[in-house]
Amino acid sequence: MKFITQYKGLPKQIYVLFIARTINSLGFFIFPFMTLFLSSRIGFSESEIGIFLFLASVVYIPGAIIGGKLADHFSRKYTYLFATLVANIIFFICGFLGNSILIPILLIPAFFFNSIASTGSSAMLMDLTDPTNRQESFSIMYLGMNIGVAIGPLIAGLLFENYTSWIFWGDAISGLLAIGLVLMFIKDTKPTPEDYENILNSGRKDEAAVVGSVLSILLKKPILLTFVIICAILSFAYAQTGFILPLQLSQDFGIGTGAKLFGILMSVNGIVVVLFTPIIVALTKRINPIINLVMASVCYVIGFGMYAFTKSLGIFVLSVVIWTIGEVLSATNTGVYIANRTPISHRARLQAIYEIIQGTGRAIGPMIIGWYLIGNTIEESWLLVGWLCLLASIAFSGLLAFEKSINKAHK
Repeated sequence: MKFITQYKGLPKQIYVLFIARTINSLGFFIFPFMTLFLSSRIGFSESEIGIFLFLASVVYIPGAIIGGKLADHFSRKYTYLFATLVANIIFFICGFLGNSILIPILLIPAFFFNSIASTGSSAMLMDLTDPTNRQESFSIMYLGMNIGVAIGPLIAGLLFENYTSWIFWGDAISGLLAIGLVLMFIKDTKPTPEDYENILNSGRKDEAAVVGSVLSILLKKPILLTFVIICAILSFAYAQTGFILPLQLSQDFGIGTGAKLFGILMSVNGIVVVLFTPIIVALTKRINPIINLVMASVCYVIGFGMYAFTKSLGIFVLSVVIWTIGEVLSATNTGVYIANRTPISHRARLQAIYEIIQGTGRAIGPMIIGWYLIGNTIEESWLLVGWLCLLASIAFSGLLAFEKSINKAHK
């Protein structure tokens, strides 16, 4: 029971955000099936799909910048609501367009507005938590997302072949329901001067308000910037679960069967997250987040590397379990590490920088691997991904050693 009771006593608004995230994720149909839709419905080649996914990720950069500025200077809540509404209207329209080339064109601005919404949502989560409950709060939000993801892709896999429009409509409907919950039950969390004073009085020096540009803050916090850049390597690798993996399943099992198997594997991913997240958080929340990310990188090395050596469905499932454990470790530690080191005055904008660097990893991942696949096999691509994850584990270990030496010097 202690794995469940650790989530008691969190701020009430966290539970509302948890429910909203769960509902929204139940309709998370589009992006996991984007590769299959573009290849089998629109007729894109592997390199063209890589370019589209690159563009879809690149628009997260201006979206994050705009979202960070709006959330810090205007409103966390209404930045999230407006951007989410626009994105879901676009998804709803796409459901009426069949297999039109207009769909990938319209999805680019939809992903742009999703980026704006994501920055506002992340800033709200930082505002509502402190170092004593962030691990649990960030993990329950991640848990909510994956409760939906455990079910959503399975439904989408069944809809993909004959009811493709509902992949877009389902995403739009769930998004609108989430908007309603936030609108009715969440107050705007933009920090006040009183919040600034409370941060100072609590002794949380790394979160104290500062004056200056985001760039000047990052230059004063090189460890934070280095941390985020290393995380981008893991984002590069994780992006391949939505690019190489569905292509490999279609290659090994056929397009129709591959789509259904991909939905099943993504549901396994969600189920493992739901079952293991409370346990992993309880076991690792007192461990340095960087150590947890070293373990996450090793899980990625093993899980992704196994795809290079198998055509067995059983091994595919086992690999999902292994890299999902790495995903849980990464997701429940990255946000906490950043939030504990971000000035309250710049939370949304620094979150935007994180989104930009992470988005860069997601963006160049499919594009580079798409080019790599022109002259190499899918199995060789997975080997490359495995080596990159090994590099990330070494880099995190070096960062941990450097951080310990800095802390020792300041004592």
